[in-house]
Amino acid sequence: MIPEGMRDVLPGEAAELHAIERVVRERFAAYGYGEVRTPTLEFAETLELVDDDTLGGGYHLFDDQGRELMLRTDMTVPVARLAAARYRDRPLPLRLFYVGASYRPWAPQRSQDGEFLQAGVELLGLGSAEADAECVTLLCDVLAACGLPDFRVTLNTMAFPTALVDTLGLGPDDSEALLEALADRDYPLLETIAANASASDEAIRALQATLALGGTRDSLAQARKLATTPAMEAAIERLVRVRDLVAEAGFDDAVTFDFGLFQDLDYYTGVIFEAWAPGVGLPVASGGRYDGLPARFEWEVPGAGFAVALDRLRDALDESDRLPAAAPPALAFAGGFEEPARLAELRRAGLSVAALPEGVTPPAPSLRREGGRFVLELADGTRADGSWRDVLRALGLE
Repeated sequence: MIPEGMRDVLPGEAAELHAIERVVRERFAAYGYGEVRTPTLEFAETLELVDDDTLGGGYHLFDDQGRELMLRTDMTVPVARLAAARYRDRPLPLRLFYVGASYRPWAPQRSQDGEFLQAGVELLGLGSAEADAECVTLLCDVLAACGLPDFRVTLNTMAFPTALVDTLGLGPDDSEALLEALADRDYPLLETIAANASASDEAIRALQATLALGGTRDSLAQARKLATTPAMEAAIERLVRVRDLVAEAGFDDAVTFDFGLFQDLDYYTGVIFEAWAPGVGLPVASGGRYDGLPARFEWEVPGAGFAVALDRLRDALDESDRLPAAAPPALAFAGGFEEPARLAELRRAGLSVAALPEGVTPPAPSLRREGGRFVLELADGTRADGSWRDVLRALGLE
């Protein structure tokens, strides 16, 4: 038995995940990102700095000094903490990537596993639309390089509803509550907050219209009609600029707008995005701009990034019959335990060889000794029966 929300990963799936990780790492490095690794355990106060229920609601424990620790519930916050502590005096921008697991209490009603594997990037020190576009372009590049067909990346911006709420003249608490109601599509709560704050009927209708925006063909035109302030107009134009830059990079068909998109995490402040794949009912990646997050660590720099859910990406590739080719099975060497020098010779040549006791007759690919000769049988039907040199010749090693 294992805890709910956790799972075992067997060799075949582990090999597939490693192959996917290898491609992802290569694409991250191609854009100039360097890998960092943060500890699985953080001080609870680090993750609670963001004041987000999801990030602060993880698995808590105490060390021998009575300090409260938490299994990391997120990777972006620890990387921001690391960057603020270790790279504060380095030239910007800073490009970092990670591959690692995060842990949250199992929540099947929200399709949330207790442990989930992510690979992501953080771009710190650039606050431009071009930086947003780099993140979206890199995500598209990663998914394409993994062989995922027909994926879609949907774009929205938190700056638009934030600017809309700013027009209501609410206090900070009411503004935050209203944005949370928007993200949850909670019409009754939205109307209650707005009415209690004496917002006009016109403002309430604009908020409801914002909720109704989605990924329809004319959603951009509708959003522009709702833009009644320079801040709202700027948010829309920035989103369009990001889309155009990603299109110029070669991913025009992959990117769409979805003005109904909201992220679960509270630290996003600008452009946000999600990637979807056929046959998978949850996003395979998500990200966006989080300009206020490094400031929680007293480092006033802008930031943006994304995370790929590697388990979901593997499922999407499986659904599309695009999983990486499995490694060939190891050559089973019956009697190999008694032939350590020959085992070493084959392994030095790059072969995977599994030693078995003498007398076993395993299925191909296999190698065994019969009296004074060796018998080699390969999966493609190749067979050699003779001396050790005959075996090496049949394996293409001589």
